[in-house]
Amino acid sequence: MMTLTSHEKAQARHHAYTLFGRLFLEGITPALLPFVQQVEVLTAVLPPTPFDTIAFDEAAVAHQHLFGFNLFPYASIFLASDGLLGGDVTAQVVGQYQRSGFAVDSRAASADYIGHELQFLAFLSAAESDAWRDGLPQQVLRVQQHLRDFLQNHLLYWLPPLVTAVSAIAPATFYAALSDLVLQLVLEQYEQLCANQLPLAQADPLPQPPDLLAQEKTGLRRIARYLTVPPYSGIYLSRDQISQIARQHNLPRGFGSREEMLENVLVTAVQYDTLPALLDTLNQTLADWDIAYRQHAILAPFMAPWLHRIQRTQAMLAEMRAYSDSV
Repeated sequence: MMTLTSHEKAQARHHAYTLFGRLFLEGITPALLPFVQQVEVLTAVLPPTPFDTIAFDEAAVAHQHLFGFNLFPYASIFLASDGLLGGDVTAQVVGQYQRSGFAVDSRAASADYIGHELQFLAFLSAAESDAWRDGLPQQVLRVQQHLRDFLQNHLLYWLPPLVTAVSAIAPATFYAALSDLVLQLVLEQYEQLCANQLPLAQADPLPQPPDLLAQEKTGLRRIARYLTVPPYSGIYLSRDQISQIARQHNLPRGFGSREEMLENVLVTAVQYDTLPALLDTLNQTLADWDIAYRQHAILAPFMAPWLHRIQRTQAMLAEMRAYSDSV
């Protein structure tokens, strides 16, 4: 079995991050397919029929349906209470890019899009590879510090929830496999970067959620808003998932944003006296995410704030269910 040098390992990570970042940004394209076919895990979840023009069109539709309609893979969606692009979260990411000398082309997507963040890791991995090749140990350490800072101060706080969301929305698909592969690669690199170091102290970079049920004017609209803001609820509810929950309980969900759809489901659940059952389904969804967050021990410090949000949301739903049962 061939052992790779440090230079070769960093170079391999550069190529992997470059491919994975482009797949998130572009989907499966004729230019990327030959590289995808060299990755056994990804080849296993490609369509069984050969790719032609129609297949590429279908792949583009699938990419748009997942990342343009259901799941918005931006750090600000997962880390900011307003979920708006171009806010403080995006600015912090851009600042990290600039300090490291990385220029991102964000004309098609905000700088905090997962594809761009993976391209940033590819950039740093290439710089690390060059430093190893040129025999510059101090430069290696500087690049590794940039990598460690970005992972432990930013990416590892929102990549696991993103990966969980992809698996929840599109299980056993190409993008679920891709997301898992990305998380594995990032975790392997983080473990190497933090070898023989003290564990990262727990922190809570997420915005503090409001105590809705303590506010007299709280209605179902505000509850729907709370449940569809990931750093409040601890989970990501997509349009498809909300539609599935509505069908499960024979409730109309209407159209519009995720918040509007969930509000419609909650309102009609009250009208049809099915709110307790609906709350049970939402609570099971929270429990599933709780299990997913506990899969990797090394992620415990990063997942602690998310698990706390899930517990708060579960407590809120329990209080709503107790009130519903009493009236």
